[in-house]
Amino acid sequence: MMKRFIFLALLFSLTQSIAVVELDMENQNLALSELAEMFYDDQDEPIYQQDFLQATQLDFSLHSLKHVDDYLHTVRPDFANLDQAQQFGIVLRAGAYVGEVIRRNDQKTQWYWVDYDTAVALNPELFANFPRSVELAAVLTDGNQFTFPLNKVVKYMQNGAEDSVAFFAEATVAQPAQ
Repeated sequence: MMKRFIFLALLFSLTQSIAVVELDMENQNLALSELAEMFYDDQDEPIYQQDFLQATQLDFSLHSLKHVDDYLHTVRPDFANLDQAQQFGIVLRAGAYVGEVIRRNDQKTQWYWVDYDTAVALNPELFANFPRSVELAAVLTDGNQFTFPLNKVVKYMQNGAEDSVAFFAEATVAQPAQ
């Protein structure tokens, strides 16, 4: 519960200065890393259809995202009928896992998790057209560019396999450093 409280406090903080952003980046990385582990290993509040997920296949490798795609494919038909808490759980936890795979496997770019307010502070022009939403609750940035793993999970739920999280992560990691 403390992990979830810390994440939510970081996620929904209303004011942050740039100095706070620099101090909180490692804390946000830790909070999202823990949330990623909750994707497949939360006995108290399991994610919808958690029994489908096999922890041995979820080793934070790029290859492990094929298992995440399979999971999303399995839950997609039920997604619209789930309650909001279950939908948020899937988006937040699966998205955190996808983002952590990117962070841990990208050898060219140092990615950091930031919350929506911090992302807006870093690039107000980019986020001017993006209202606050669950898919933008946490994004990855290197300070110049952004990537949106939670949004990719939402897109998978909307469009299916054409929005593969495995392909998304592989393409993100393969991009040249800026």
